[in-house]
Amino acid sequence: MAKYQLCLFDYNGTLQDDLHYIYECGPQRIFGRFGLPCPSIDEYRNQVSADFMKSFYWPHGIPADVTAEELNAIMKQAMKERGEPAKLFDDALTTVQAAADLGCLCVLVSAYDSAKLNEAVRRHGFEPYFRLVVGDARDKAKEFGELMRKFGAAPAETAAIGDMVEDASSAAAAGARPFLCPRGFHARDKIEAAQRDLPSIVVIDRLADLIPHLAG
Repeated sequence: MAKYQLCLFDYNGTLQDDLHYIYECGPQRIFGRFGLPCPSIDEYRNQVSADFMKSFYWPHGIPADVTAEELNAIMKQAMKERGEPAKLFDDALTTVQAAADLGCLCVLVSAYDSAKLNEAVRRHGFEPYFRLVVGDARDKAKEFGELMRKFGAAPAETAAIGDMVEDASSAAAAGARPFLCPRGFHARDKIEAAQRDLPSIVVIDRLADLIPHLAG
């Protein structure tokens, strides 16, 4: 029997290997559009947060009257021009499958657009393993709490797997155990620094390293 009844997986940067893809279509294209020098990818990883305008774009010179919607439009156009979507991490599908095989109820929870998220789930073969797909999740702590109540999972029986400190703080707020994999949008140093305030964070080098924790 699995140690965790409910496993809440993030998508971008956790299952999908899209850090460099997003950096190229996002910051590089956006700062170029405004004629500004683009911060390095290391600066991006150490500074960006869910509130990306306040944490990253405005401090680096993007005008304060520019909205997130305007920047997202620039990024979407760059993605359209690029064509090929980002790929999954090589252990993403097998990890979710292994978690489901252990008896974990797996749910995908992401701020990513719902329609695109569901299409990606179908395209990559995740459908048999996710009980539910939740897109457009802007308040993950609230979503986590609602999912725990929906599926009758106690906090100690719930794992939340992501790549950003916000994923961990949302999990901790809901009482779930946060697992962070520093291959995505937040670097290891940033995650380990966050452990001072969020000691429940478990850092895993690869998604596949999650499975021994789930098995108990």
